[in-house]
Amino acid sequence: MGNEKRFTLHVLQAVGAYKKNLDDHRGAIGDSAQKLSEKYGITRNTLQQAFKIQYGLTIRDYKLKKRMERSKRMLKAGKDIKEITYQLHYTTVRAFLYAFKRHYGITPSQYTGAKPLS
Repeated sequence: MGNEKRFTLHVLQAVGAYKKNLDDHRGAIGDSAQKLSEKYGITRNTLQQAFKIQYGLTIRDYKLKKRMERSKRMLKAGKDIKEITYQLHYTTVRAFLYAFKRHYGITPSQYTGAKPLS
């Protein structure tokens, strides 16, 4: 199996629980990796390594992916940028706009076909 570590069932259960937590919160912050790793009695690094091996993404990248997917659904539903920013736990509208453009290569207004705010 190359360099892949073999993880115990206990660790894999923690990873699955963490992913479910992220999925249930639809991309919101959810419990921290540190908090969940303590709950399961494993280190944060072990949780992060096992998550990446099992799902192919780092926890951070997975969270971003979920947030961006949710932002697209909210934009399609006609939600206001400020509301999306708040619901996805971005500190500012600018931070959300930057993250969206960096992730998708276009602005939210380009995605929806709306004229950008001046």
